[in-house]
This record gives sequence, structure tokens and C-alpha cells, in this order.
Amino acid sequence: MKVVSKPARVGAAGRWKTTRPMGARTLSNAASARLAGTCLWLALCLGLAACGAAAPPDPPRAAAEHADAAALPEPLVELDGEGLRARAAQALREQRIHTPAGDSAVDYYLALRDKEPGQIDVISALGELQPYVVIAGEQALLDDDLGESQRLLHLLERMDPQAPALPRLREGLRGATAARERKAREETQRLLAERADAAPAAPASRVLPGATSAAIKADAAASALAADEAAARASTPAAPIAAAPAPAPAASTPSATAIAGPPARTMPRLIADASPRYPLPALNRKIEGSVEISFTILPDGRTGAARLVSSEPAGVFDDAALAAVARLRFEPSGQSHAARRTLNFKLPSR
Repeated sequence: MKVVSKPARVGAAGRWKTTRPMGARTLSNAASARLAGTCLWLALCLGLAACGAAAPPDPPRAAAEHADAAALPEPLVELDGEGLRARAAQALREQRIHTPAGDSAVDYYLALRDKEPGQIDVISALGELQPYVVIAGEQALLDDDLGESQRLLHLLERMDPQAPALPRLREGLRGATAARERKAREETQRLLAERADAAPAAPASRVLPGATSAAIKADAAASALAADEAAARASTPAAPIAAAPAPAPAASTPSATAIAGPPARTMPRLIADASPRYPLPALNRKIEGSVEISFTILPDGRTGAARLVSSEPAGVFDDAALAAVARLRFEPSGQSHAARRTLNFKLPSR
């Protein structure tokens, strides 16, 4: 390009000036325009950023968009339309209609609807699969599987927010949740009541912080002595172990002696008695009673086949009486004997 210089007017000093070349002036104007455009673009970006910082997005809408984005597992987002159709068809063939989560026909059709909105076949398929999701949600409620019921309810909401079964499922889920919470509260109250009944009574006086170890040992010894006295008084058999009645004496004649039957079996001698332990809840509540136990004296002197015959009051001293009978020891006789014993539980007299 040929650059031509033209003379300018005479300046104040009377000298000639040479103007800039036309090409250079054109380039300078273009650069200035680009610079001005860049500055305007930067100012616009800064203004938009300031506006965004001053006015954050609506939290509910942002949360809903995040939930929709998180609803689809990453593999579903990465698949294209054909891949989603193939996965949906395979899931239908394998009867994976709504489970497992993220790998079912409903999940694939929902992802395909998000990628390709308005597809008639996809909308029709989701409508045909709706009853299966509703039935599964109701079955989950009956099985008390509230987590699965919540998942299927959310799945149905995504399939059709206006589905007629949605109010019924929501109400059923709320009722089941309230029933579970009420049952948990009742169970907690029951356990607390049982623990309060079984807890030992608070001592009348507490050991002071400055008490010596000797005083603590003395208190422990006194408590052990009181327990031993209660156990000793509790083991008061109503009657000795029943024995079979002796047969009438045979006539003192040789013939009677010859035809007499075998001698009657005598009960084995008790060689180790066992005092029942007074149940602590009954001792604290000052309850007395008695338990009758039938059992078998084994050939080696041990006891077995213990059975509760009667108890008063019922269920208070049963375990302690059975445990005491199990600790009884008799002289080995080589034979089994049926026996019965009554154990009385009396509070120690003061």
C-alpha cells in the first residue's frame, strides 16, 4: 500500500507539519475500537458478577435443580439416547422394572425423557410402568420397609407429579412413620419401667467422700452378712423330702418271709443342702413367698428334671428355687428317685 504524506496548515510557529499516514490512522482507530470493546465487555462481566454476588439464586429452586441432577446416577448421565433405550429394553426383559435403584427400566426411561423430551414412546412406557411402581410402594408399606416406600414414592413423583396414587402413598407413609415412632416410644418406656423395677433401692445413707477404706469394707461386710441371713432363713423346707411309705410288716412266719417282695427303696441321704438366694427385687420390695418343686434324684446323687409345681406369688421366686434345687446333692444310690420340695422365702426379722 502506498502511503502519501500531505502538508498541513502552518502552525503557530510558522513551520510546516506533516500529518500521519492514512493507513496508520486507520489502524490506530481500529485498535482503539477493539480496546474500547474489550473494556466494555470486562465492565459488563464485572457488573454481572457483582449482581450475582448480591442476589444469590433462589434456594428452593437451586435445591430442586440439584436434586434433579443428583437423581440420575453418573452412568445414566453419560449414556446417549440409544444406550438408554437399549438398557431400558434389557431391564424389561430381566423384570427389573423399578429395582434396583439406578439400574431399572423406570430409571432408564426417566433419563431418556430428560435427554429427549417429548418422545411419545418414552412417555407411553412410563405410563404403562406406573401401576407396577404403585403396587410395589404399597407392598413396601405393608412390609414396614419405609426406606423402600420412600424411594418408590419419589420415583412415582418423577414419573408423574399428578399421579392419582400419590396422595394415598404419602398418607400411608406418614401413618407408618408415626406408628413406628409411637412403637419406639412405647418400647423405650417399657424398658425404662422394667429397669426401674429391677434397680436396687437407693441406700438410706451414702458414704461420705472422706470415709476411709476400712469403713467401706465394714459396710460391705454388713451387707453380705444381711444377705446370708436372708438366704439362710429363706431355705426353710416345709417338710422333709417325701419318701415312699414303708410297707406293712410281714407276718413273722417262715412262709411269709419266703414270699415277701423286694425291700422298699429308701430315699438317698441329703449330703449337700443349698439355700436359695433371695431375689434382690423381691428383697427391696419386701415380698415373701414359697415355691414347690418336683425333681428326680439321679443315680449319682445329682438332681435333674426339676419342674415347677406351684409358686406364690407367681414368677417372683421361680428361678431362685429352681437354681437351689439344681445345687442339691444326695448320696449316690445307683437308682433314680422322684422327690418334691417346698422352698419358703421369708424376710429376715429385724
